[in-house]
Amino acid sequence: MYKVLIIDDEPWSREVVKALGHWSRLELLIVGEAEDGNEGLRKIDELRPDIVITDMRMPGTDGVELLQAMHERYPKLKIIVMSGYDDFVYLKQAIRSKAVEYLLKPIKPDELDAALAQSKSELEQSQSTPWVELAPIFSSVADMQRYGELRERMYTYLMDLNRDAVASSFERLMKEFSIEEAGLEAGSMLRIANDLLLMLEQFLSEQELSLAALLSEAVPHIGHDFGSGDAIREVGVLYAKVIDSLLAFRHSRNRLDMTDVKHYVDAHYQEAISLESVAGQFLVSKEHLSRMFKTSIGENLTEYIVRRRMEKARGLIVDEGMSIKHAAQLAGYEDIAYFYRVFKKHYGMTPGQIRSD
Repeated sequence: MYKVLIIDDEPWSREVVKALGHWSRLELLIVGEAEDGNEGLRKIDELRPDIVITDMRMPGTDGVELLQAMHERYPKLKIIVMSGYDDFVYLKQAIRSKAVEYLLKPIKPDELDAALAQSKSELEQSQSTPWVELAPIFSSVADMQRYGELRERMYTYLMDLNRDAVASSFERLMKEFSIEEAGLEAGSMLRIANDLLLMLEQFLSEQELSLAALLSEAVPHIGHDFGSGDAIREVGVLYAKVIDSLLAFRHSRNRLDMTDVKHYVDAHYQEAISLESVAGQFLVSKEHLSRMFKTSIGENLTEYIVRRRMEKARGLIVDEGMSIKHAAQLAGYEDIAYFYRVFKKHYGMTPGQIRSD
C-alpha cells in the first residue's frame, strides 16, 4: 500500500481532500498532513510518503519552492498539485514536468482519483521506491559528503556531455568507494549503482527522454545478480552510451528539419507544450530552435502555438457551437480567464462577441 502526505495551510481544505479520495479502493494510505512547506519537507523526511498532494499558496516555504526541493531531493516522489485559477498558468510554467497532475480548486472527486490512480500506476511501473538512502551506506559522515560532492560533479559533467570527465569520475568512484577502501558492504555498492542510475534517468526525464527510448535497448536491473564492482561499471557504460547518443543528436542539430518540428507542434499544440519542451524533444537549445523556426516558418514558435490554439478555439466556438469553456480546454487552456485574455488579444474581441458577430 502506497503512502500519501497532504500539504495545505487550510485545515478544511485538507479535510476536503481526505473526504473526496477513494483511498481504500485505490489501496492508498494517508500517513500525515502538513500546513506549510517547511513542515511538509520535515514530514516527507519523517514519514517517507510515495505520493504528496500539495497546495501552492502557503506560508513559509511556498509551493514553488517546495516542489523544487522535492524534485531535487526525491525525484521519484509522485506529486499532485492543487491550485486556484489565478495561479494556474504561472504554475504550469514554474513546475512543468515535475508533477503528475495539476488540480484546479474546487477539487473534483473523479479528477483527484484519476491523479491518484496515475501516481500509483507510475510507482508500480517503476518498481522502485522514491527513497534513496545514502547516509547508512557509509561508515562516516566524511565519506558520505565526499560521495555527495563527487555525485554532484558527475551530474555537472553529464549536463555538459563531457564523456571523459564522467568516465574519470566512475573510475575514481570505484577506486575510492570500493569495499576495500571505504569498508562498504557488497550491497552498498549496488545501492550506489542504483542511485547513479536514478540520477541518469532523472537527467533524461527532464529532457522528456528515457533510457530505453534513447538507446533502443533494455535497461539492466541493477540487482544482486551483479557483482559489487560490476554494478558500478555497468552504470558507467550506460552513462557513456547516453552521452554518445546525445552528442550524435546535437552534432546533427544544424540539419534539424523544421517540417518535423512543425508537424510535432501541429500534433501536440493542444497539450502543455512550450518552446522549452519542444527544444527538449528535438535535443537542441531553445535559442537555436527559436532562430531556426522563425527563419523557416516566418513567426516565433510560441506565436505559432498560440495561433494554432486560437484557430482551433474559434472553429469550435463559431462553427460547431461548442461552449466557450469546453472549446478553451480542447484548445489547450485550462484557465478560462487566461483563455479570454489571449483570445481577445489575438482577435480583438471576446469569444462571446465573436460568436454573436
